[in-house]
Amino acid sequence: MKKQITSAVLAFALLLSLIACGSSEQPAAEGSAAAETQSDVASDTTAAETEYPELEAKDFGGREFRILAYNQGDPGTWFQYLDFGYSEEKKGDLINDAVQERNIAVEDKYGIKLVNTTVADAPKVAKNAIKAGSDEFDICQPFIDTAFQMAGEGMLVDIISLPWLELERPYWDENIQRDLTLKGKLWAITGDISLFDKELSYIVYWNRVLAEKYELGECYDYVRSGSWTIDKMKELGRAVVQDLNGDGVMDASDVWGISTDYSVGRSWFFALGGQMASVDENGDPKIIMGEEKSQVIFDAMGNMMNDATLTILVTKVPNTWMGARELMKEDRLLFLPASLYTVSNYRAMEGDFGILPYPKLDENQERYYNQVASWVCPAISVPTTNQDLDFTGYMLEALCRESGENLQPAYIDVNLMTKVTRDDSSAEMLKLILDSKRYDLAVSFNWGKLSDIIAICAKEPSKFSSQLASKLEKTEAEMAKTLDQFAG
Repeated sequence: MKKQITSAVLAFALLLSLIACGSSEQPAAEGSAAAETQSDVASDTTAAETEYPELEAKDFGGREFRILAYNQGDPGTWFQYLDFGYSEEKKGDLINDAVQERNIAVEDKYGIKLVNTTVADAPKVAKNAIKAGSDEFDICQPFIDTAFQMAGEGMLVDIISLPWLELERPYWDENIQRDLTLKGKLWAITGDISLFDKELSYIVYWNRVLAEKYELGECYDYVRSGSWTIDKMKELGRAVVQDLNGDGVMDASDVWGISTDYSVGRSWFFALGGQMASVDENGDPKIIMGEEKSQVIFDAMGNMMNDATLTILVTKVPNTWMGARELMKEDRLLFLPASLYTVSNYRAMEGDFGILPYPKLDENQERYYNQVASWVCPAISVPTTNQDLDFTGYMLEALCRESGENLQPAYIDVNLMTKVTRDDSSAEMLKLILDSKRYDLAVSFNWGKLSDIIAICAKEPSKFSSQLASKLEKTEAEMAKTLDQFAG
């Protein structure tokens, strides 16, 4: 097992040496002077970022660090792994073994025992314990949006206030801090310590067999140059569309450019540069969905999704999303946007495939974006019944640091242990996607249920103004109430 994990670490180290660090920049074109300079900078930056002083040595004498999480694989959950749980039955699985190795390393180093309790409804169990004033868990892992609802009920500790955490370090997710910090407070955190935000990231699967057949070029190069836009995706997708059986009817028996659905409109809205709420320099939120750009985004989404000469909606495919995956496997679909956790469905795919970020709205868009599905993505939160925040902060920092050395490289390795490993470019794309995560306060607090209008407007963009108007007053009122609650 040690040899296997070490191999993953070396692979990840090589990946980092090839890819520029920092989520605010996109890769330069291969072979360009910019790319060469970027590679040098990446090596220097990576070295600098990983040099940090050791935590003050502590031995807790076998003390338990108690974790409450969801069961693995229960209905309604959308992830394959547990952040802290190890299964003897899955011994030999790269992720399972990496979790165990990380756990043992931290336990041995700090004299603690990790106790991972999994239940069908983690928030319900956590809430019951908190309401009873019972200090049963040091941390819990509700879905991110659920954590913000719990914070509104006064059940969670502000993560930023915890001692020992060095949240500016690269092993903590800067994106969730940027997007979900309200008035200097944050109630859920993720980073190298967790796999969930990776599993619930959105990517585009790309069928390379079709791309080569129709001589569409390397999509990786479009991403690097910044020309991977929704129009480019449509252009390439339209080139492969074919009435395969010649019956004059385009349906799931034919070849398609894109398959997606209105129900995943949120992933498209954020990928194309949309936001519902932004946070200013004072930590104050503002609803910005009404800006003109949102209408442009909905028009672009609707144009693509409603184009029956290009796109087949998953609702029109037998077995919906599973059916769309079959189209991809059968080389009858060029692009399938979906969550990263579905990558395991393609490991037995006969043809080759690649991983791409969602496209930009246009080439003027500053960067690529990947909205994490915060409504089904667990993160780390701390109950207000926790009686030793110093211990909790220390252990979270220790676990996150250790995870960056083995757990995250193993995750990268496992998701590239497919035909996709034939080229380094998919590793580059995966790193770009994971560095481009986006969250939104209006989604996580569910102010006025504003996000409900996205699927409606993806289908009928002309309804955006009226839909926004129907929700805006309530949204603003609920946001103001939240702001008053946490202003102190």
